[in-house]
Amino acid sequence: MKPDDAVAPRLNVDLYDPGNLARPWDMLRSIREAGPLVWNEQGFWMTGHDRVCRQVLNSPDQFGQEGLIASLFGEEAFISIDERAMHNALRNVWVAAFGSRGVERLVPFVRDAIVDLADGVVEELSGGGQVDIMARLCRPLPAVVIARMMGVAPDMVPVVIAWSDAMADATSGGFPIDYANDPAWLASEAAKRDLGDYIRDQIRYRRGNPGEDLVSMMVGSDIARTLSDEALMVNIRQLLFAGNETTAKWLGHIVVTLAEDADLRGELRQTADLIPDAVEEVLRWQGVTQVLPRGVMKDGAQVAGVALPQGAQIILLIGAAGRDPARWDAPDRFDLHRAKKPHLAFVFGLHSCLGATLARMEAREFTDALLRRVPDFRVARPVTFGNFSLRGPASIVIERA
Repeated sequence: MKPDDAVAPRLNVDLYDPGNLARPWDMLRSIREAGPLVWNEQGFWMTGHDRVCRQVLNSPDQFGQEGLIASLFGEEAFISIDERAMHNALRNVWVAAFGSRGVERLVPFVRDAIVDLADGVVEELSGGGQVDIMARLCRPLPAVVIARMMGVAPDMVPVVIAWSDAMADATSGGFPIDYANDPAWLASEAAKRDLGDYIRDQIRYRRGNPGEDLVSMMVGSDIARTLSDEALMVNIRQLLFAGNETTAKWLGHIVVTLAEDADLRGELRQTADLIPDAVEEVLRWQGVTQVLPRGVMKDGAQVAGVALPQGAQIILLIGAAGRDPARWDAPDRFDLHRAKKPHLAFVFGLHSCLGATLARMEAREFTDALLRRVPDFRVARPVTFGNFSLRGPASIVIERA
C-alpha cells in the first residue's frame, strides 16, 4: 500500500547502503525527524520513534511475525508465533535456564572460556603484535557458551559460527527480499538446511541419551509430545542461532567504544561496579538489531494516525529508537552516567529476548576481563561492519596503546 501524500511523509532510503554501515546515525535521524511513521519508496513503512516501536511491539495481535521473521526462523519457531499461549509454552521450556539462577551457574564456565580465548590475544599484543579481537575473542565466546548449554561438541563450534553468520547475512542484500534470487538469502537458506540436519541428528540422539542440555530439555518436555520433529528442530535452531550471533556483535561494539575512549577505560578500571551501566549504554548507543519487521494482521491497525491495511509491512528501526530525543537526553552522546531507562535492544513485550540475562552476563564478564588484561589498547585499522539488520563490527584489529 502506498500512502496518500497527505497521510504520511515519504522518503526513498536505502537502509542497506554500504556507505551508511559505519555511521548510520545521520540517515536514521532523517527518518526519525520526518515523522513517527514514514513511507519508504522502497516498499514499506518505517519508524524510528521509541514510542511507536513500543506500541507495535506490545500489540502482537495487530502486528505479527508473518513475512521475514517466519521465513527466516520457520513458522513453528516461538519467535515467529504470535499466539500467546503457544509462544509461551515453547519459550517456557528454557526460561529457568536463562533466568538469573541459571545464568549465575554459568559464570565460572564463562570466565574460564574468556581466559582460554584471551590468553593468545594477550600474548600477541604483549609482543607488539596486532590482533583481530573480533575473530579471536568476541565472535567465538558466545558460541562457546551456547554450545556448552546445548550440548554441542566443542569441535562443532566453528561450524555453528559459520552457519550462524550465513543466517545473519540473510538480509544483507536489502529489504524487501527477493526470496527466489537474492544470493545472501539463498546462502542463508543453505546454512539453515545444514544446521537443521545437524539438529535433527541431535534430537534423535537425545531421545535415547538425554542429558541436562537445552536440546534434551526441549525433547523431553511435555509440549514436545505435541510437536513434529520439524517444529522441534526450528525451535532449537532459533535458540542456537540467537544465542551467539547478536551477543558477539555487542561485544564488538564494546571493544570499539572502549578503544576510542581512554577516560572511559580508566573510570571503569577504577570503578568496576560501573561496567553493567557501561555495556548497557553501548547497546543503546550503537545497537545490534537495527531492523525489526512486523506485518499488519487481518483487521488492520492504526499507527501514528495512519490506518494500515492487512499485509502492510512496518520496519521498526530499533537503533534509531535508541537515539530518540523524545526519550533520551543528548541521545547521540555516550553517557556512562545517563539516567537508567529501558531501551529496546532486547525488544519489548511478547517477543522480548529470552537470552537477555545471559547476554548481559557475558558482556559484563568480557568487559571486566578485557580491562584487566589489556588495560590500554587502540584500534589499529579501520573497523569494518557487516549487515545493517544485525549491525556489528566484522573485524576489529587492535594493538597496545
